[in-house]
Amino acid sequence: MQEFKEGRRGSQTAPQVLFSHREPPLELKGTDASTGDNVGYISFVLFPRHTAGKDRENTINLIHTFRNYLHYHIKCSKAYLHCRMRARTTAFLKVLNRARPEKKNVEKKTMSGKTFTRK
Repeated sequence: MQEFKEGRRGSQTAPQVLFSHREPPLELKGTDASTGDNVGYISFVLFPRHTAGKDRENTINLIHTFRNYLHYHIKCSKAYLHCRMRARTTAFLKVLNRARPEKKNVEKKTMSGKTFTRK
């Protein structure tokens, strides 16, 4: 979420983005807004330049698609982490397999003297 706050560095006309973890923003104080460890709030500070004239439709469109944009990036991050974990697990399994001692070729015989081969 820090990236959204720092996004204003690239464009001074971008709206300010505020993120609060656990506690709702001041606008929602006194309401039945959820609080807790798994709750976060994102607020956009819009000025008249964001809602005036030709920029109004673009601003509305971007805010409407923000949820999809955020969910897409969360899923991509999870997929990347899972990919890295799988690669790491594969590497650990290779190390374990290399550390396994080699089997000796010992000929086993039955009581009658025949050679025993396990299948």
